Amino acid sequence: MEDIVTRLFKKGKLVTPEALDYINSKKLEEVLLSDITETVITKVAIEKASDIRILKNLTSKKKELTAEDFTNFYNIKLEKIREIILQRIQKNFVSINKLDTTRQEVYVVGIVKDIKNKEKTIVELEDVTGTVQVILEKTADIELDDVIAVKAISGGKVLFGQQVIYPEIPLRKPNTGHGKACFISDLHLNETPPPAFEKLLQWLETQPIDAIFVAGDIGEKDKFEDMISQYCAEKTVFVIPGELDKEEEYPQTPLEFTKRNIISLSNPAMIEFGGINILIIHDMEMQMLKKRYLGKSKQITHSDHLVLDIVPDIVHFGHSHEPQVTNYKSVTMVNSGSLLGKFAPVIIDLATRESFQDTSWDKS
Repeated sequence: MEDIVTRLFKKGKLVTPEALDYINSKKLEEVLLSDITETVITKVAIEKASDIRILKNLTSKKKELTAEDFTNFYNIKLEKIREIILQRIQKNFVSINKLDTTRQEVYVVGIVKDIKNKEKTIVELEDVTGTVQVILEKTADIELDDVIAVKAISGGKVLFGQQVIYPEIPLRKPNTGHGKACFISDLHLNETPPPAFEKLLQWLETQPIDAIFVAGDIGEKDKFEDMISQYCAEKTVFVIPGELDKEEEYPQTPLEFTKRNIISLSNPAMIEFGGINILIIHDMEMQMLKKRYLGKSKQITHSDHLVLDIVPDIVHFGHSHEPQVTNYKSVTMVNSGSLLGKFAPVIIDLATRESFQDTSWDKS
C-alpha cells in the first residue's frame, strides 16, 4: 500500500518533515489533508485545517427495530465499557460462565439487569456468557443497565462483592490546544426579551474568540439563525438541541440550519476543536463521567451513542440554569446559566485552559 506522502504527491502536494511527524502523531485522515489548498503542506496548515473534527454526532435513527437490534445495542454498550474498564484496571477478569465455588478472589464485568435492596443490595450481573447474583453492601450509585466491574469472592452462582469499580475518567494532566471559545446555553428566545439576546451577540462580536458553543434550549431556531448572521457571521457557532428545541426521545439528532458558519450537532455530541476534546450535552450530571455513560437512552440507536468512549477535556452543558465552572479530574465542566435567569457566559483559552466567567452580566 502506498504511504500518505506518495498519495498526496500524486495529487500535486508536498509534505514537510515536521508536518509528516504531526500527521503520524495525530493519525490524521487523508481526506482532511486533501482540503488544504497550499501545494506544500506544513504543520501550521494542518493545524488550521484540523481545528474542527467531529468525533461523536448522531445524524439518524432507526425507524424499524428488531429483537436483534435490542440485543446488539446492549452488547455494544457492555463491550465498549468493558474495554474501558480493562484498560484502566490491570486484573485478570473472568467471564461469568467461568466462575466456580473455590472461594477465590475474582474480578468480573457485567451489565446490571436487576437490583434488589433489602438488608444488603443483591445485583443480577450479566455478560454474554451468563448471569450471576452479586451480594453487596447497600449502594445508591448502582442503577439498572449500568456496566460495572466487581471485585468479589466467588461462590459459584453467587458472588460476595467486596468492591464496585466504575469505568471512571483517568487521572491525567490537563490537555492544552490553541484558540479561544465562548460557551453559552439556554437562550429561551421564545421567552427572553429580544434586547437581551441582541446585547449578548454584540458582546460576542467584540470578543477575541474563534468559536461559540450553544448547549441547547435555543427557543426559536429561525430567530437565532437570523441574529447570528447579523452579528457573528464570521465566527464558528456549534449548536445542539435541548428538549425545548426538538420534541423527540433522547439522544436527539441535529437541528437544521442554512448558514454555513453554524455547525449543528446532536445532543450529545463530541468534537475536537483547537486540539481539545469538547463534549456538548444539554443536561449533565457528574456521575455520567464516573460511569462513562451519558444518561438514560430512550431509544435504540445504530451503535450506543451515549457510551463515553472518548475522554473529554471540556464538558459544556446547560438545562439547570445555574452558572458554574468546575473541574473533575482535569475535565472542565462549564454551564453559563440562562438568559431567563442567572447568566454568566464563559470564555476558555484553550492554550492554557484558563476560564473567565462573566458573573456580572447585565441583560438589561
